[in-house]
Amino acid sequence: MKSAVIALTLFWASLVACFDRTHAAKQWENAHYSRTIDLSKSFVKETDLIEIKNLGSTPCDEYFFSLNDGFGAAENVSVVSVTLIDNSFNLEPELVGDKIYRLALPYPVAPNSVFELRVNYVYTSGLVTVPAKLNMDEKQQILLKLNKFPYSAYGTSEYSLRFIGISKGQEMELLDEDKTNVTKNVIDLRPRVEEKALVYGPTIGAIEPWTLQPMGLLYDHNFPLTHVINLNRSMWIPASDVAQVPVEEYYELTNSGAELKGGFSRIDWMKGRFEQTRNHWALSHMEILGNDNQFDDYYFTDKVGMVSTHQKVKGHLVLQPRFPVFGGWKYNFTLGWNNDVSQYIHKVDDEEDTYVAKFPLLNGLRDATYKTVYLSFYLPEDAELVNIASPVEFSELIVENEMSYLDVSNGHVKVTAKYENLFDDLHKVDVLIKYRYTKASYFWKVAKISGFVFVGLMSYYLLSLIDISVEKEQEKK
Repeated sequence: MKSAVIALTLFWASLVACFDRTHAAKQWENAHYSRTIDLSKSFVKETDLIEIKNLGSTPCDEYFFSLNDGFGAAENVSVVSVTLIDNSFNLEPELVGDKIYRLALPYPVAPNSVFELRVNYVYTSGLVTVPAKLNMDEKQQILLKLNKFPYSAYGTSEYSLRFIGISKGQEMELLDEDKTNVTKNVIDLRPRVEEKALVYGPTIGAIEPWTLQPMGLLYDHNFPLTHVINLNRSMWIPASDVAQVPVEEYYELTNSGAELKGGFSRIDWMKGRFEQTRNHWALSHMEILGNDNQFDDYYFTDKVGMVSTHQKVKGHLVLQPRFPVFGGWKYNFTLGWNNDVSQYIHKVDDEEDTYVAKFPLLNGLRDATYKTVYLSFYLPEDAELVNIASPVEFSELIVENEMSYLDVSNGHVKVTAKYENLFDDLHKVDVLIKYRYTKASYFWKVAKISGFVFVGLMSYYLLSLIDISVEKEQEKK
């Protein structure tokens, strides 16, 4: 009986889904749909400018947006943001299906009226090097797979596609893709070069909803594809009025680019001057953005020990690993420094013993993607977490205690937010944490530390009064 009910429920759900798709196609039309894809970095950044027109007979205040991908890369999409064209208002996209987002418009759009949207998102994976292995002196090329047309629930009247951030590229036919869902008899789009960009369109003629036409773009990209597998980022918030906040980061990263054909020869690497040119697909330099005072006091270590190959350049920090990281190779290191406490921690005026700390989500490793990021705040011992606010949604929040230097009871309150699928531009995003820490807790800790020190000194003094020496027995006459 239960199985029959479940089957009936799934049947009705499928009917509703089909009805929604059919109904949605009649509600809106994409009057203009413009896609700009930036390939200058180790990830794919897409911006869609969409002018939608209400085809219905009543006002409508919701629009469904679908990611323009049919090849699995959308599983690694990061931070879909939607704004009005003039950036005056942000919309909150709601995931309601497979790669489909519901956008609640700020007001109902009247019939035959238009509304303009800007959608930004990033694919953190999906790039493939062709060929997969290269000699050290060869150039790296990357194949991007995507849908050539807008994968939208609505018909499109005018459409254009633009690729930027590449010096040379050509369209490739994807022979290994499944052709069962490919849309037939679509408009033939021809590319042209326009202002250092590869441009398709604009089209003349209607494009049907859910149009799928696989496309491959092979382009030159002779830079590493830096991918941080794991980042543990820790901020130690002080209890007293000290001047600095210690920050420490532990990186586990790899290069997702081409693998090295044959063995590595440091002599060939030096002979080719690849390290000096910094125009090679092996990861030989890691640049971390910063200001003039941020890295005045820092350390750079790995599993072997201190790494001496690093320097500050105009406030930025440039780190060199012990060896160039080719495709598939891995490297881990630790970076630590001190921040000025006045820039990151502030007392709340209208709330007693309450503080707000603001730190960037990422440190600013240039041109990198992140699989998993753990952002940890170490609050003072006996502090109370009030709230944590993050513009980027975290997948998990962990609150626990961890013992550290001079902790005498429960240890520091450790608040850890876990993030997935991030990219380097998110170093501009700040995470705020609000906590409560009373002066009584601070003085009570100082008193307990003083008491332990006093007990230790008294114990040492009392032990010194005990005569535990052993005298030799006088020799018998």
